[in-house]
Amino acid sequence: MKTIEGTLNRIRIAKSQNPGIRVIYEFPKKEAAEKMNNWLNNNPSFIGIVEVRVRK
Repeated sequence: MKTIEGTLNRIRIAKSQNPGIRVIYEFPKKEAAEKMNNWLNNNPSFIGIVEVRVRK
């Protein structure tokens, strides 16, 4: 998950420079989206950096 942390830190910096942008992680299955949401809940400093949803 260190790769994800690095990516989210870069996204945080980009969003601070461009506050209007949205970053959405879209997953093919509900289980994958739940896993990401659980990870975010366990790492609250990253909550609000990205949105998570299931592909329709």
